[in-house]
Amino acid sequence: MRLALMLRLLLLIGLLALGGAGAAVQGALAYAQATPQVAERRIGPQGGVLQLPGIRVEVPAGALALLVRFRLERLQAVPTSPPQNEVFFIQTLPEREVVGIYRFSSSATNFLKPLTIELKVNPPYQPGGRSFKSAVYLWDGSGYVSIQVPATRESLRLSRLELGLGAGAGGYPAGLVLAVLRAPEENLRRECQARGGRWTGSSCEQR
Repeated sequence: MRLALMLRLLLLIGLLALGGAGAAVQGALAYAQATPQVAERRIGPQGGVLQLPGIRVEVPAGALALLVRFRLERLQAVPTSPPQNEVFFIQTLPEREVVGIYRFSSSATNFLKPLTIELKVNPPYQPGGRSFKSAVYLWDGSGYVSIQVPATRESLRLSRLELGLGAGAGGYPAGLVLAVLRAPEENLRRECQARGGRWTGSSCEQR
C-alpha cells in the first residue's frame, strides 16, 4: 500500500515537471518567433551570400575592394523609421498579407558591381484564383520606391550599385528596407476609391 502511494506521488511529480517543461518550450518558441531573424557576416573581394527565409542577397566577386560588414534582418513589422506613409495604404486593407519585411545594412555605401537581391513575393500561381496584387516597397534612405509584381511571379530580383545613407541599423551607416505585401485587388480598388483616388489596376492615383 505504501509502495503504491509512493509510485503515484512520483508519477504526479513527473507529470508536473513535464507540464512545466512544455510551458517553457512553448515560451521559448514564442520568443524565437517574435525575435527578428538576423544574418551577419564580413564579405571581401571574393564575394558572398546572405540569406534568410524569403530573401537572398548576393555580393558578386569583384564588387568590393576590401572586407565589408553586412547585416540582413527579417523584421516583424514595417519600422517606424523610415516613416510608413507610403506603405500605410496597403497595410490598412482587410485580408492584406505580409510576405516579408527586411532590412539590409552595410558598412559600405557603393559597390564596384551591383548586388543582387532576390525576394519571395508570391506563392506558386494557381490559375482561376482571386486576383491578388503584390507590391515591394523599398526605402533607400531618402524615399520609397514601389514596385508592382504580377501574381504569376513567385520572386523578384533587384540590382543595387549603392545603398541609402541613414537606412542601415545596428551601427551600419547604409542600407535598404524592403517590405513585401499582398492584398486582393478588389480591396485595393475599394480602398482607393474610398480615399477619392482612381485605381489604375496597379496603383492608386490621386484625382
